[in-house]
Amino acid sequence: MNEFLTFAAGAAIGGLLSWLITHRYYIKAGSDQRAELQKLSADLKPRNTLQNFERMLESSSWSKTDIDGTEVWIAVTDNTYQIKIGERTRLFAERWTLLYPDRNSYAYPVHLELNGMTLRELTFISMDGGRYFVPMAYVRQARKDEVEYFWNLNSLEVKACRIVGRYYRYSNLEHVAMHSKVAIVS
Repeated sequence: MNEFLTFAAGAAIGGLLSWLITHRYYIKAGSDQRAELQKLSADLKPRNTLQNFERMLESSSWSKTDIDGTEVWIAVTDNTYQIKIGERTRLFAERWTLLYPDRNSYAYPVHLELNGMTLRELTFISMDGGRYFVPMAYVRQARKDEVEYFWNLNSLEVKACRIVGRYYRYSNLEHVAMHSKVAIVS
């Protein structure tokens, strides 16, 4: 009888320990599955918003290619995100564009595309014979009879410029801004 009680107690303790271990793994597997399901759900959400494109501008590296004579920048992490430089549309002249040896400047459309669909069209300016390619500056009233040109560092245009911009003798847009007398705001 004593052996039967020892056997029964051992079986009960073993069963309880087995249940505790199994229950702990069940809870952990459930939370892991929920986390994976949330991740997969996020991947399946539509990514055709401008906010997603803006995140891609900040996080991905981009490669330049030429497709049928069009300059195209393609996100390395997802080639459905593309920036296409259109053909020049018109002459462009404002005070900040006239400070270079070649005073002719031109406006170009820059298309932010996802899956071949344009999400936004930006206007960029080619200055000094194409050596500089920067977004069109915003304008605000500085004083009564004077305006101030500026670039907002947090704008979509500047984020795109970090990829497709050309600065010739300067290393970045901020240096072009100093030379062009364009204010930088954030």
